[in-house]
Parts: sequence; structure tokens; C-alpha cells
Amino acid sequence: AVNAVLAETGENPALAARNVKELSEWLAREDWDEILAAYSRCVRITRDLQDRFEVNTKKLEMDAEKALFDAYQKVKDEVKESRSVDDFLSSFLGMIPPINQFFDDVLVMDEDLSIRQNRLALLQDISALADGRADFSELEGF
Repeated sequence: AVNAVLAETGENPALAARNVKELSEWLAREDWDEILAAYSRCVRITRDLQDRFEVNTKKLEMDAEKALFDAYQKVKDEVKESRSVDDFLSSFLGMIPPINQFFDDVLVMDEDLSIRQNRLALLQDISALADGRADFSELEGF
């Protein structure tokens, strides 16, 4: 937890201390593996991309894509002013079902490049939600 938090908030000791405490509490939860798995699915498929894509809502074709985008918009608005791990993860909980549905129903790596990039853009945006809070890839089980 310390390494994950320091990777994003090491410049602010008070924030880092608070986020380490908050993250440690989340790590002790029974549903932590499910939370981390949902978030890590979004990160692992996008982390090696050289380009940053932007979501075009007109290219969201499938219901699962639209539901995930809507869930992302809600979480983004809820956490945009906060650098708290607790605020992020509390809001992220509602994204878990749409993330799982997205990966069950949607082929991210579509043959159509514009569709593929749009889907990757959505996952990049979700991955970026934790920026400034913690680098969850530092955690065991990521």
C-alpha cells in the first residue's frame, strides 16, 4: 500500500499518509480481489499503448459500452476534485458490474480500428481515474 500511494502522492506527505491508511483499509475488505480485478482489467489492456485516445460517444455501439461510459461519467464527476483513495474506490464500486459486463459482451480489439481505439479510450479514461491517488499496479494480485 505504501509503494502504491507513494508512486502517486509522494510529494505530499499528509495526503500520502491519509491515502496509505485508506488503501490499507480497502485491502482488508473481503471484496478487495473483485475490486482490484475490475480495475486491473482496464489498466492491463491499455498500459502499453503509446497513444492516448479520446472517446467518441457516437461510436459507442453496444449497450455494455454505453453503460460503462455512463458509469465512468458518474464516477469521474464524483471524484474529480478529490485525491483521496477512499473517494475513488467508494465511487468505483458502482463501476464493477458495468466493467464486468463490458468485458463479457464487448470485443475490445475490434477489427475496425476506430471502434477499437474508442473502446481503448474508454478503458484509458477509467484507468486514469486513480491518477494522483495510488498506482494500483504496485499491489499484489494486480
